[in-house]
Amino acid sequence: METVVVMVAGLVDHDVAVRVWRDRPGSVLVRHVAAETCVRRWVDGIATDVDLLHNCVSCTVREDLRELLQQFAGHTVVLHLDPLLEPDAVRRNLGVDVECVITVIDAETWLDDALGDASMVSDQRTVAQVVVAQVEAADVLVLQGDADERTLAVLDRLAPGAHRCTPETVVVRSSTRPRMIPLTPDCGVSTAVFTADRPFHPARLGEALDSLLDGTVVRSRGRLWVADEPDLALHLESAGGGLHVGEGGPRDGRTTQIVAITVGEPGDITKAFDEALLTDDELSFVDSIRKLEI
Repeated sequence: METVVVMVAGLVDHDVAVRVWRDRPGSVLVRHVAAETCVRRWVDGIATDVDLLHNCVSCTVREDLRELLQQFAGHTVVLHLDPLLEPDAVRRNLGVDVECVITVIDAETWLDDALGDASMVSDQRTVAQVVVAQVEAADVLVLQGDADERTLAVLDRLAPGAHRCTPETVVVRSSTRPRMIPLTPDCGVSTAVFTADRPFHPARLGEALDSLLDGTVVRSRGRLWVADEPDLALHLESAGGGLHVGEGGPRDGRTTQIVAITVGEPGDITKAFDEALLTDDELSFVDSIRKLEI
């Protein structure tokens, strides 16, 4: 019999994992909660302390789950994640497929968290980075409380295809794939798309990135081509007031693409990045330097 894994995440107090467990007779409920020096794990109410690996909660939970899932092969396992964990960080290399990711949110406050710059107490992430990643991973979104139309429009773009329900009507199902992000504005929520076939000026790029951190951008992702890194693509990712730019591997093609979900003016974002590109004169100068190097 196949092992079935259902993962329940969310930066809120909830009983959704218990509800799913009770609705599936014979299933096993596993919960992890991070402590200062360990991760406390409950299996059907029995607690065990698991030593931290590499001082990383996600790594510890993932490795602990790999062993547990071998013990419970052929069962349905309901995983109630620590509130701080992002589902994708746990299920990566888990060794089994996750049938469904359920994310529980406070519908009345979630958007404020997703647009904010508050820091997590436990690590260097922001609250926005956590709550946005949890929603993105969801097959099912459980809304506690009432969401306004703007929040729903953001969720449509952040987790298109995810089923939405309440704690009382929660279901376990995989979302429809592929997930297509709506491009038409709705309730003041838009998707800004920026593409370019020339590199960024490194100094002006820094200024353009500020357009993603003005309190109106929920999520952005992109691959950047920067003039002083001709052979390397840079990966861009932001959520609320949290931003990360790092190496994205060898550059494939001469293009840049950025997609951002915003409650502000999408034209402000595309204009900022357009002004950060090399001008024709700067591009000619860079090409001349490269020819001399060859």
